[in-house]
Order: sequence, then C-alpha cells, then structure tokens
Amino acid sequence: MPKLSSEPISPKEFMEEFIPSVIAEATLDAEIDIKLGVKIDGGGGGEWLVHISGGSCKVDEAARDEAAFTLVQTVEDWRGALWEGRGGVFGQQASALLTSGAIGGENAPPPNAQVIEQLAALGGLIQITVTEGEGGDWSTGIKLGPGALPDAPTTEVNIAAADAEAMQSGTLDPMQAFMSGKIQVMGDMALMMQMQAIAMQAGS
Repeated sequence: MPKLSSEPISPKEFMEEFIPSVIAEATLDAEIDIKLGVKIDGGGGGEWLVHISGGSCKVDEAARDEAAFTLVQTVEDWRGALWEGRGGVFGQQASALLTSGAIGGENAPPPNAQVIEQLAALGGLIQITVTEGEGGDWSTGIKLGPGALPDAPTTEVNIAAADAEAMQSGTLDPMQAFMSGKIQVMGDMALMMQMQAIAMQAGS
C-alpha cells in the first residue's frame, strides 16, 4: 500500500500521483460511475476531478463543476490534517480515508448509487469548523451536487475538538450536544437534517 511522505508534498503531487496510486490498489465496483471534486484554495492549490467508473479511477486537474461532491479546503487546512494533526477527529478521518486505501478497501462499504444521487440532489455547501483543537481552528467544506460553488456556505457547523472526540467515542450524544449548544449550526439547518436523514436511511 502506498505510504504518504512524512514531509508535506504539493496538492498537485498529492492529487495526481499519490491518490491514483492509492485507488489503483482498491477494489472498485464496476457498476459505480461517480465524479468527485477537490478544490484546494491558496498558493499551490487548484481544482481536480476524480472520475470513478467501470472499476477504474482517473484524476484530472480540471473544473469540478460536474462533481456529485466536492471537498473544499484551504491549502493550510488540507496540509494541517495530513501532516500536522489538525482538525481533531474530522481531520483524522479525512487523513485515514485518503492515505490508507480505505476507498474501496475490504472493510469499506460499497458506494450506494441511490444514496449518492439523493445527497447530490440536495445542493448547497456545508462548512464544518473544528475549534479549540491542536494548531488552532480547522475547516473543511462539502459541496453537495454539481454546479458552481456559492460565494458563502449554505450551512455552517461549529464544534469544539473535545466535543467531536466525545461524540465519536460515544460519551456525548449528538442530539444532546446540539440541544446544549455544543454543536452550533448556522444558515440552512434543513440541509443538515435532510443529509442526516439520508445517511441514517443508508445505514439501516
């Protein structure tokens, strides 16, 4: 399995060399046809389109307008999750997914085409910010559906690193965290509820 360099590399090298080498060793469903986008803002950043189809994957430096989902981050936050331990459990999950071959791996659930279509149809940009964590605040954005990125997030979610870790470990109930204000949601709350409903349905 390809290993990520212990020293930071450029977004271009990561997307066009490392990611393809990881996915090349994954088991991909030949029935899946999906386009995913990555937009990394800042010096050395760019836009990439990841097309998984027919059991293979192609990564191009291209506009992500056709993507069903797009990961949106600054160069600083992207690098922070992969090499600096930033982002708490969210950063850890993103790092593990991208660097361990979890995509299409033996323990990874196969993508559900219906769920992908339902989530992509929601539209909007959700920005998650982890506060009070190692190295300062850390953010990641998820653009649902194709089309241009909005000028501002549709929905913003803020949570402290310690509370996110407590939810992952099961010592903090997500609903209790929300009702007590430990999870702060601003903007279109209905978008978050719709996304959660689809995710819960997929997991049942």
